[in-house]
Parts: sequence; structure tokens; C-alpha cells
Amino acid sequence: MKYAIAYDITSNKRRNKVVKILMGCAYRVQKSVFEGFFTLNELNQIKIKLDKAINAKTDSIRFFPICDSCNKKIDIIGLGCKIESIDYLIV
Repeated sequence: MKYAIAYDITSNKRRNKVVKILMGCAYRVQKSVFEGFFTLNELNQIKIKLDKAINAKTDSIRFFPICDSCNKKIDIIGLGCKIESIDYLIV
């Protein structure tokens, strides 16, 4: 399933860790938003890694499932392109 992953991280050091994790498995579509296709197992593995990289008292990472029907309705104004598939996954 496709997911949008958005984060709000207060520390540059932790933010860089989160970005590194997400760059290995998803496409960066905005500064703090990534999109990727994950099985439930892959998503759980990513969540475990991200949970270890943040401070749960000050940071936030949100996972938004995007169904096929909703994916077809995504509009982009300005720079960017629709992420229709991902050719690889590094976990």
C-alpha cells in the first residue's frame, strides 16, 4: 500500500537520522514529507527504526495510507510528480 509519511522533528541531529532512514525506502516529495509503497511488514520495520531515532516527547511522525482511489485524485501545483511505483526498497 502507498503511504505518505510526514514528520516534525525538533532536533537537527534526529531529523537527519529520520531523513536518512526515509531516503532509503521512500521518495521525498517535500521537505518533511515522503511517499512510498510498503507491505505491512516493511512498514512495521520502518516504524521501529524511526521510533528509535526520535524523542517521542517532542517529535512526531505520521503515516497516512493512500488507497488507489485516493492516489488517482492527487493533484500537484508547482514542482513535483506523482509517485506511481517504487522500483526498490532498502530497509
